[in-house]
Amino acid sequence: MRRLTLPLLTVAVLALAGCGGATSESGDTTAGDTTATSSPLPKAESKTPGADESDEEKEARESRESSLSSASPEYREAAPQPVVPAVPEPRDGAAKEIDEIPGLSQDRSASDIDYLKALKDGGISVDGVEDQMIGAAAEVCRSAASGVDNYTLEAVAGQLVEQERASAPVPEIAERIASAAKSAYC
Repeated sequence: MRRLTLPLLTVAVLALAGCGGATSESGDTTAGDTTATSSPLPKAESKTPGADESDEEKEARESRESSLSSASPEYREAAPQPVVPAVPEPRDGAAKEIDEIPGLSQDRSASDIDYLKALKDGGISVDGVEDQMIGAAAEVCRSAASGVDNYTLEAVAGQLVEQERASAPVPEIAERIASAAKSAYC
């Protein structure tokens, strides 16, 4: 037991010595200037109104306070009004058991149906990615209207090939998408 006490005591002393104090050193000091300076902060005085006032000062303060309280409403301090939400917040209700997952009931426009049919006829499987393909068509029309090259069309065509939704080369698939988009939407 005695053998462990000395090493443990040594480790504890070294650990505490390593913690150091609350000093900071700077390399900007001159060779002979090693004094520390400190400036005490002024203490805030808590003074209650009227504690050390003369009668004249007290009357002047009370006059100012009464004139502010009888001033027009724009100078008075208004109490903050409670914030009322414009729309009532949703509330949780009881959980209901469902038998099957509800399907998406999206009505497609005639242009959407024609566009998707043209893609299917062009050898592109669009089942499950109809919305993404309609988005790609919107990009085709937007780039055609602004006169800017469409770089996303090649990426979409590449994804269709990688997902085995189309078997033609990527530039050919991109051309089929652009052609179907222009005839249906643009």
